[in-house]
Amino acid sequence: MQKKPQLLVVASRGLAELVRSLLPEYAPRFDVRLLDKPLEEALSEASELQRSGLLDVLLAAGQTGMRLREALATPLVQIKVGGDDIMHALVRARHLSGKVAIVTRQDIGDEFDEVRPLLKLEVLQFKYRSDDEARSLFQQLREQGVEVVIGSAQVVHMAEQEGLAGVLIYSERSLRQAFEDAWELARVARIEEAKRERIGNLLHSLAEGVLAVDMAGRIQTLNPAMERLLGVSVDWAVNQPIKQLAPELSLDSVLASGISALEQVQQVAGRTLVVNRMPIIEQGQQTGAVLTFQEASNIQRADRKLRYQSRASQFLARYRFDDILGESPAIADCRRLAQVFARTDSTVLISGESGTGKELFAQAIHNTSRRADGPFVAINCASFPETPLESELFGYEEGAFTGGRKGGKPGLIEAAHTGTLFLDEIGEMPVSLQTRLLRVLQEREVLRLGSTEPTPVSVRVIAATHRNLHALTESGEFRADLYYRLNILNLRLPSLRERQADIKPLVLACANRVVSQLSRTLDLHGFWQDCGIFLQKYHWPGNVRELENVIERLLVFNAEIGNLDQSCIAIMAPELFSSRQPEIPVLALADALAASKGNLGQAASLLGISRTTLWRRMKSTEGGKTGVIT
Repeated sequence: MQKKPQLLVVASRGLAELVRSLLPEYAPRFDVRLLDKPLEEALSEASELQRSGLLDVLLAAGQTGMRLREALATPLVQIKVGGDDIMHALVRARHLSGKVAIVTRQDIGDEFDEVRPLLKLEVLQFKYRSDDEARSLFQQLREQGVEVVIGSAQVVHMAEQEGLAGVLIYSERSLRQAFEDAWELARVARIEEAKRERIGNLLHSLAEGVLAVDMAGRIQTLNPAMERLLGVSVDWAVNQPIKQLAPELSLDSVLASGISALEQVQQVAGRTLVVNRMPIIEQGQQTGAVLTFQEASNIQRADRKLRYQSRASQFLARYRFDDILGESPAIADCRRLAQVFARTDSTVLISGESGTGKELFAQAIHNTSRRADGPFVAINCASFPETPLESELFGYEEGAFTGGRKGGKPGLIEAAHTGTLFLDEIGEMPVSLQTRLLRVLQEREVLRLGSTEPTPVSVRVIAATHRNLHALTESGEFRADLYYRLNILNLRLPSLRERQADIKPLVLACANRVVSQLSRTLDLHGFWQDCGIFLQKYHWPGNVRELENVIERLLVFNAEIGNLDQSCIAIMAPELFSSRQPEIPVLALADALAASKGNLGQAASLLGISRTTLWRRMKSTEGGKTGVIT
């Protein structure tokens, strides 16, 4: 019979009581040990359990969990505070007072924002850095009339010492979730442990590289494959320091820490290897360390890492806010708002007509964020059929479907780990994939096709669309829950019609780029004199992208003939002389009406058309059914 996982829970006071209430429920699945002790004592006891091999998973909350994670190698599950926890705590607090303070060490802004609109009491939120700071804060709160404090067990204890009522921020729900996460973590850890043991045994029996050192880092033995790699004989190598013979294979970190370093991809003697470093434990004591290697092509997991590393350099964001040209109020407001969004990790939904620069803004947000050093992975949801899009986004395991790559393939969501995932034309994503994407956003983990084990990911999502997602939710073409998950931070980009003042600087900037590519010297001032009046009068349904295409076309012609008169312009850019009224996208129409609060005159001005044209366009769309101010 397999031994039950060894779970250590470190908690005190109110949280410890909550843990005790759930222990009978989880006793059949875990051997649970609860440490209701000061942190330093708990840390010492946990370290001893780890050394004795009697610890599989740790469970803790807040600062205690952070300290344990830093000090111990054992996997740890952090008890998290969710919106439901905050709401339940506020409900309990409301029975005690109409003025409540939430006091935490870490920010809970996103979770608190979710429940804030539902509150019917005055709630203050504070963050503290030390116990002394918290006690001083409690004194201030008492003077301000606050009677109840919500926080961790430690916060509740300190608040009660200061004469305030305390309400524990954690709930049974969050604790149950932590127990379930610990169970899954223990299960996965055991699978990985068994896998490593099998691989180790296989490596020692096959012609793969093996090398062992003593605690001083001196080679004790090596097998023929390692001899060939290093170009030495075992007789010569024994008792030689490994870090002098092959510094890239040094085992100093494992010797010092006693912690394994597994599946490291290294270049050694011109070969790409997957290297494992593990301590040698005899009768509970570390006596040295062992290093094994396999060729990267023989290990599926290493193959994944190699392909990920080869692709990572492609996922770069080139543009910054300085690259976004224009000083019109419309674009300046967007730029300022986007810079604010860049300072957060929240999901951004960018809307706007085609060619307004949605990816440009997405890249600028990424490059200004804390994730700037991570990958920027962009995918156009409209450019793939449903099945390829699913495999591109989520990846797949070997054998998941016919024609799949040997060894499987990580998806773009995994590739965006620690960075930003940009989903362009999100409105075109099939509904079936919307469900899977919603889970990624909620759980921050991705499940490959054909896999049963999810992979945790840390990504910031920026989505973009030229369609009215709200209208799509009403028609059932887009999931409402996904829309609300995406529409946390909203950025609407103006059309070129709404930023007429920016046409000239955009034209000149584009012209400079084209001229440099043509390796010609052209009079750009004269070019503007020839073309400017026609460029400013045109309605630009394709916005900046169309503007750039027209400018390049005209400049190529100008470089050949030397000047541009109206007839030449008409030949090269006949759209500039089209009498057809612009086709106004429904999204732009709705946005203009909303911005003008239904005033047709103002809405027409924003769109750069007449009131008559606007009214005619409204009559031909569903927007014509809404009440407006005429």
